[in-house]
Amino acid sequence: MSFQWRLREKMAEKGIWRCTDLTKLLNTYGINISASMVTRIVDKMPERINTKVLDALCDILECQPSEIMVHAPTSISINQLVKASGEEYGIKPGPKPKKKTKTSDIPTNILGPKGDVIR
Repeated sequence: MSFQWRLREKMAEKGIWRCTDLTKLLNTYGINISASMVTRIVDKMPERINTKVLDALCDILECQPSEIMVHAPTSISINQLVKASGEEYGIKPGPKPKKKTKTSDIPTNILGPKGDVIR
């Protein structure tokens, strides 16, 4: 994964050492989650996080989301990505686009609701 979860570090910078203390602070923001859930969020980056929880964490820790979840570049260079072929990565081409209708493809005589020809 190319993200680093730094919630515990940001907590330490603010002098918040225990998850129970963070739980109480989250409760003041109307975020009512259990201390065990807060411990899990602190210890390991969640696969999903509610934006209200993230907003409260940022307020409490006086930081931006990018300071809690830091993106670490992967080892693949942009040149490798540009040169990569679809086959190399198992990517198959999508369906061919449909041809656009030309005016010559439209019939000149169209039958109307009563069976008569409309021009």
